Amino acid sequence: MRLLLLPLLSVLTLNAHDLYLMAKPFRPAPGSTILLSAHTGDSFPDSEQAVDPTRLTSLPAADWRILGRATHSTVTVQPGSQYFAASTQPRYLEMQPIPFRAYLAEEGLTQALARFDANPVKSREKYAKFAKTYVVAGTPTDAFRRPLGLKIEIVPLADPASVTPGGHLPVQVLYEGKPLADAQLLIASPASRIAGRTNAQGKLDVPITAAGPTRLHVIHMLAVQQPTHDWESYWASLTFEAPGATVSQIR
Repeated sequence: MRLLLLPLLSVLTLNAHDLYLMAKPFRPAPGSTILLSAHTGDSFPDSEQAVDPTRLTSLPAADWRILGRATHSTVTVQPGSQYFAASTQPRYLEMQPIPFRAYLAEEGLTQALARFDANPVKSREKYAKFAKTYVVAGTPTDAFRRPLGLKIEIVPLADPASVTPGGHLPVQVLYEGKPLADAQLLIASPASRIAGRTNAQGKLDVPITAAGPTRLHVIHMLAVQQPTHDWESYWASLTFEAPGATVSQIR
């Protein structure tokens, strides 16, 4: 597996908060160059706001460029299945109680919601995000099942590029390398919907209903007692292209 780990900090607004990567194309020729794009927002597969290149901490800002509402770079792919990944440095956000509670409910953060309802005052959050995209160059390999070691990540247990509409993609959510139980997964393809909740082993069979670009998304929230914040959230996304579609356009 070839891993490109690009720590980056997204530009965040309350209405455009998800981070995910898009590859163009998802099925390139081995050794070719593809476009890797960092997207923020909730309008999958489009990006609502670009990532500021000066906030990138591994690659120089000159290696990225803003075009439209996304931030782009080019990478060379190796033969077989591989991931490209990005993460954000932690940032802080404070919300008013009502929108914060709505956010917890929307993301299915049931344990955090119960704790917040018991003390609906503190809503200072520290968050970090971890995104990866799955690319197959030529003949697929079993690299899809290997975790990257991210703080939180969605690990497919079958090849995402082989699951056609009407089938299910089994996945496992890992937090600090361990299964994350009772986590709500969302799927966008492009409409967003709840895919289900993970079982005790952090596993879920995700229904694939459409061909083309697909995003999975999960958040894990912890209540903490820190001088700067009361909650810590860790976001994970996984993008891939379900077979049967033409090459997607990235805007």
